[in-house]
Amino acid sequence: MRKLTRLEANKEVRRVLNRHGVDLGYCQYSVAGADIRLCGWLCKHDSSDFSGTMIEGMIQEFMRVLPGFTISGAFDNWSFSSDHVTYLGEKESKEQSSYFEETAGEEDYEGVG
Repeated sequence: MRKLTRLEANKEVRRVLNRHGVDLGYCQYSVAGADIRLCGWLCKHDSSDFSGTMIEGMIQEFMRVLPGFTISGAFDNWSFSSDHVTYLGEKESKEQSSYFEETAGEEDYEGVG
């Protein structure tokens, strides 16, 4: 088997993510050497959640399509590699977090003076 270029490997990663319905607006990925690294927030286009079984299926497809590569997912809501899958839970959405920051800033401003 010939060695894939970085561009070809990135293209295969994108194909796998698309086949599994990953919303690439929230997921960043890169391939360096034989390492596939994913980060951001793992969510689907149709707003449904991933399950551990779905992620295991995605990992298996990465291993089939890109043999010899290692995979690590360091998302805000999931952490995984070829030998573990861990759900980290839901955190505040960006909208909630920015709303609270704006509100806190306004309250602080109003309280001064």
